[in-house]
Amino acid sequence: MTVYERIRNRRIELNFSQDELASRLGYKSRSSINKIELGKNDITTIMLERIAKALNTTPAYLMGWEDKPTKEHSPAPIVQTSTLTPDEQELLSDYRNLNNIGKDKAKEYISDLNENIRYTNSGAEAKDKIG
Repeated sequence: MTVYERIRNRRIELNFSQDELASRLGYKSRSSINKIELGKNDITTIMLERIAKALNTTPAYLMGWEDKPTKEHSPAPIVQTSTLTPDEQELLSDYRNLNNIGKDKAKEYISDLNENIRYTNSGAEAKDKIG
C-alpha cells in the first residue's frame, strides 16, 4: 500500500471528509487532499508530519513502516472543527496526540486554570463591592 493510499484509508477510518482534512491542514478546499490521495502531489517530510498529526497517527505508519496507526489510544471522537478558532484546532490536535496519562494531566491542568480564574474573578468582584 502506498503512502497516498494509507492517507486516504486513515482519513476514511476516522470518518473525515476530504474537506475536514483540508481544514485541519489549513487548505481552503479539498482539491489539495484529493491530489495527495491520488498521488499527483509529492509530499514533503514536513507535510507528511502535518498530515500524520491531523490523522492522529505517525509518519512511520503513513510510510508503511508501522502496522498500527496509533500506539496507545484509539481515534478520538470526531468534532466539527469549522466552528473552532485556529488556536482551538491546534490545541485539540495536540490533545489528541497525547497518550492517556498526558490527556489526564492536560484535563487536570485546564481544570486548575479554570478554578484559578474563578477564584481570581470572584476576588476581584468582592474587591469591587467593598471599594
